[in-house]
Amino acid sequence: MKIGILEPVDFSEAAIKELSQYGELEKFDGHNLNQFLKDKEVLFIRLNYDINKAFLNQAPCLKYICSPTTGLNHIDLDYCKQKAVAIISLKGEIDFLETIRATPEHTLGLILALKRNYRSAFLNTNNSIWDRNLYRGFEIYGSHIGIIGLGRVGKILSKYLTCMGAHVAYYDINPNVNDEDIKKYSSIPALISSCDTIVLCSSYLEENGVIINQEEIALLKKKYFINTARAELTNETYLSQMALEGHFKGIAVDVIQGEQSTQENLKKWILAADSFNVIITPHIGGATYTSMNRTEEFIELQLKKLI
Repeated sequence: MKIGILEPVDFSEAAIKELSQYGELEKFDGHNLNQFLKDKEVLFIRLNYDINKAFLNQAPCLKYICSPTTGLNHIDLDYCKQKAVAIISLKGEIDFLETIRATPEHTLGLILALKRNYRSAFLNTNNSIWDRNLYRGFEIYGSHIGIIGLGRVGKILSKYLTCMGAHVAYYDINPNVNDEDIKKYSSIPALISSCDTIVLCSSYLEENGVIINQEEIALLKKKYFINTARAELTNETYLSQMALEGHFKGIAVDVIQGEQSTQENLKKWILAADSFNVIITPHIGGATYTSMNRTEEFIELQLKKLI
């Protein structure tokens, strides 16, 4: 079996050792993608490539795509099904994912960074004014924080925030999702209206589409907003424009649309990031050595069970 690792930098050595025992392993060196893909039966991917029809047509032998992610909007799932390519991912792996904490930790860090004005307060050669009054912020303790989407990340984050003394509430599109320890709202506008900070933790489902549109963005005026979920959940053009205009008390995004294919959205966000208290991170929510290695090893094990 011919196995390819599309983005091999810092890939788990333990996973590589196991893969090498039951397949002929090749790491992509960044040159001649068509040649690399043409004989691969198994492909390990991350998030730097859009796995669309054009990509998949270069891999006629492909049987398995291994994606150590929960979100799969970077893969054309319908075309994979049509070509009988199986997807091995972290989606639905509840017990294992409970131990993967990179994204909720990053989300907590972004909340702290916004509330304490860290982006502006870190001193350097371009910012050397020692004046704490310029950067006075707010505490998590006693603040009202709303979580949209009480899945794995949302639940873990709510525990972190509750331990820090925040008043945590949530909305989830699934009426069967309940947490008796925190307050539940029946709509996103109601949640936003009751909170000073809103965190988007929802999974992206194409049939649900955008859930943070112009109405919700209007309600976020002079509030904090954090998105470490998926950019497709938001009206991103309007969101970035409002960030540029200083609509929010603070906004942090870890995801943008078209991450794998275009720089146009990134240009808009970089422009907005020149404004006060706008933080953009390049989808690093799940990108720790700890989590990435463990998820790669887990996906390798799932592949081994299948073949």
